[in-house]
Amino acid sequence: MKRISVCLFVPLLVISLLPCKNTEASNDLITTTCEKTMYKELCIASLRSDKDSSGSDLQGLGKISLEIALANANEIQGYISELLKKDGKPFLQQCLKDCSENLQDAILEIKDSIAAIDSRSYGDVNTWVSAAMSYEESCEDGFKEKPGFKSPLTQMNAKFSQLCSISLTISNLLAGKA
Repeated sequence: MKRISVCLFVPLLVISLLPCKNTEASNDLITTTCEKTMYKELCIASLRSDKDSSGSDLQGLGKISLEIALANANEIQGYISELLKKDGKPFLQQCLKDCSENLQDAILEIKDSIAAIDSRSYGDVNTWVSAAMSYEESCEDGFKEKPGFKSPLTQMNAKFSQLCSISLTISNLLAGKA
């Protein structure tokens, strides 16, 4: 009987000592990382909403933040497509087309940033994410050219810019600049 107890105890002891993903530690990393961003609440909420963030290191969180920004940009692109299908005023339609074209560039820049973060080219990440962020300002500026028109994308664009800002902060942390 003692031999059976020892035979069961030793494997259980070994298994309990094996490393496992520590969700509490990764949540602490998310909180610690997000406290360094300008948009702490959005950062925490968006990173925690991704199932892959549990157990991720800072590199993984950087990639996840870029993927979240990319998903957001694709969502905006879909919304612009819906708005373009509606009958609208010519000025509004032109602004939306301009925003769509600029957003396509931003999407490509975010995709390039995802590849760059994988290769630890943080300078490239910063360059491309900064360029992607300029989309929001350019898009909103187009609507301001004619009095009486208001951008239907303001809130979505602001969120995209904030998500990009979060990605920039994480990239800078990875590069040791923050």
